Amino acid sequence: MSSPWHFGNTTVRNPLRIREGLIVLKNTLNGNIIGKSQERLFADELDRAGVIEIANKQRDYSDMGRKWRSCLSQLGFITHKFKRDLRPDEKDPAILEVVAENPEYGLTGRAYEITPSGQRMINAETVQEQQECMLRALLAYEIPSVIEPTNGEESFNPFIFILQVLQRLGSLENSEGLSKVEMGIVQIYRDHKSVDEVVEKILEFRAERNAVTGRVAKRRVDNALLERIAASVGLQRDSLKDYADVNFRYPRLTGLVSLKGKRLILSDKKLPIINAIISVDRRIIGKENGKEYLTRLWNGSQLPTDNEITAREEIVRFRQLLIDSGMDEALVPTIPETQEVADLNQVRLRLEVLYQQVLEKNYASQQDEEEQVKEIIAYLKKIDKQPIDEETYDIDIEDEPAYLEWAVWRAFLAINQLVNKPHEARRFKVDQDFFPLGCAPGGGPDLIFEFEDYVLVVEVTLTTSSRQEAAEGEPVRRHVAKEKAKVAAASGKPVYGLFLARSIDNNTAETFRVGVWYTGDEPDFINIVPITLKQFILMMEKYVTNRYDNKEFRRVLDTCLIPRNAHAPAWKREIQKVVDGFLG
Repeated sequence: MSSPWHFGNTTVRNPLRIREGLIVLKNTLNGNIIGKSQERLFADELDRAGVIEIANKQRDYSDMGRKWRSCLSQLGFITHKFKRDLRPDEKDPAILEVVAENPEYGLTGRAYEITPSGQRMINAETVQEQQECMLRALLAYEIPSVIEPTNGEESFNPFIFILQVLQRLGSLENSEGLSKVEMGIVQIYRDHKSVDEVVEKILEFRAERNAVTGRVAKRRVDNALLERIAASVGLQRDSLKDYADVNFRYPRLTGLVSLKGKRLILSDKKLPIINAIISVDRRIIGKENGKEYLTRLWNGSQLPTDNEITAREEIVRFRQLLIDSGMDEALVPTIPETQEVADLNQVRLRLEVLYQQVLEKNYASQQDEEEQVKEIIAYLKKIDKQPIDEETYDIDIEDEPAYLEWAVWRAFLAINQLVNKPHEARRFKVDQDFFPLGCAPGGGPDLIFEFEDYVLVVEVTLTTSSRQEAAEGEPVRRHVAKEKAKVAAASGKPVYGLFLARSIDNNTAETFRVGVWYTGDEPDFINIVPITLKQFILMMEKYVTNRYDNKEFRRVLDTCLIPRNAHAPAWKREIQKVVDGFLG
């Protein structure tokens, strides 16, 4: 049995952060992170930018910078250091060999310098562009390699191996996809010829698991499998689970792999590209051919859509998907006459974005279904540290602030009757399965819902105590005032602010109670209602059995604003009375 493999490392568990990390590196220490002091500086810069959080700065945290550097290097987003005693100002001979044959890469020969692949990721603005960057990286990635020479014996491509396993599982009569526990089986194989054996082991495990009933019994079977694998490879069970978690996350950022419940499946809309990738007898370069491997890794692998014919076929396919979805053909981008593949792919990516918006509209329309509303409530309760039905909802939240924005977005999609489009109502990005890719960027509100009669600006936070007012008081008022001015010029609809938090600090409530924002010397009175997550959850629980619309929600806001002349503690008590009255 082979030692388990994984993408990147378990410190950089979330690949969504890679682009942010690269941007930090470009702006600070590009090509200058050799040595412990520089590793610590890199960690400091990542922490300052909010990419990571260093909880204890009293200890030596240079390892965080080192592990981030290692991940970026392994995936080819930055160059590697090959010469053992390379000085910070010295150029690495192994890098210079690649540079000599590929001057267009623009590399200087320094270790840990951003590569063309890394720069492409930095430049990627849309989710679709970022997915293609990760796809190029993972298609080029092999282990072992000249960068990881001790990571196994014979080289293979782990991402393609996962695609092959998913394709084989998808061909079964009862296709279920791949669970995170089953990934524990996949990641101990390193031979593309062993796909059938992997699937057989997975089916044996499923038969054992299906023979027991109840969540506790099934978890016992899951843990027993992981214990057996971990013992056979000399690892702790938790380490094996961490590897499986990483191996679950990275493929999803390529856009080729989706989630169905808690399982990985191949994305239906990407099947032609997936089949094109798997069907090609892709040559494994191997760790012996270092220069050839680095040449491909640092530029990213070729994609099927780099071919003019395939790019055109994808344009035709996505145009038809849009037309079949009901979009006016006159509004669908046409097939360009150019033979330039880059221009063709710009059109293709635009079509993919439009089709994703169609799918998002369908997703939004499903949110008022009873099971969806109950799931939204379960996510909100999990974030608010309330108990949930673990038997029904196996919820794993990796980024609480992002998932809070996402759950509240879904809640108002359920209440529905939006005038703006679902993707316009959120400022955070979502993946192909509409899970959040992070929080909304600064400089604006988290969520903006436009209804027929008013506009609702929603801000959410997990900060508490007096820190809450310091962190949220000014930006929330500024965002609401800015949106109010924008709406006044467009439609004149009234604008409300809704502030959601686990608890509302009195200082925060006082700031919103006064509700004034100055533009120069001119005061602007704004309406912001602070509500706790517990109160909002109870309102959503009412929605399950007694559907209300956005007009009724507005009446709640208006009623909450009436007693705002009271001091903050009293106003909070009055808001509680309004919510209680609404709940009946």
